[in-house]
Amino acid sequence: MMLNWRLSNGWTQYTACKWAREAGFETISYGNLSVLEQGKAGELRQKAFFQLDELNRRLAWQKDLTKISDINLRSLIEKARPIECDDNGIWDAVDFWKCYTGFSEVPCRYRSSPAPLISSKRAAELCNKWRLHTQEVLVRRGGIFTESISTLVNEAPEKDRERFSAVLLFDNYTPEELQMLWVDGKYKPETWIEEWDGTALLERLKSSGQLANSSRLNGGDHGQPA
Repeated sequence: MMLNWRLSNGWTQYTACKWAREAGFETISYGNLSVLEQGKAGELRQKAFFQLDELNRRLAWQKDLTKISDINLRSLIEKARPIECDDNGIWDAVDFWKCYTGFSEVPCRYRSSPAPLISSKRAAELCNKWRLHTQEVLVRRGGIFTESISTLVNEAPEKDRERFSAVLLFDNYTPEELQMLWVDGKYKPETWIEEWDGTALLERLKSSGQLANSSRLNGGDHGQPA
């Protein structure tokens, strides 16, 4: 979990220590952080959990950022996200301890590898790739454009549909938006398009009779010749 959290914020193992040194507070050492990330921390002292608590609260409150002289370091901290419960409550020392001892689960956000950090240019390239994929399916499928796009947009959850529709037509997701759309090693829009493409192909095979013919060839028709 700690590794996924750190990488999702674009931090190195030394970022927290650099911040603590500049702002004048005590935080977990990069050595303890490293063994936590590797799952090798046998017996962490109580102090380590309070250090994580202090780091997490400062991150949530964006406390003492004016004391940071390193502009790049300050930018990393301003953009970073604290570790939160699934209901958005900020983790404290008890939460860290409970997770470490196995009495509570890792928040959903940190159960899989974080999204890769990408540039705006790369985000635009991905969106363009998805638009081209969509256009290829539309050409193969035929039919009314607006109805086909509407079917595709409905593959997305309701809260994502308006933005997804805009991206399919002309707009691009930002890198930050794509980070939130990363699930199990893949971007959600790509999954929605692939699922819609598979449905479109199945419908086309049914309408052309190819699916029925395939079924007979695979043993669906057991009739004997006269």
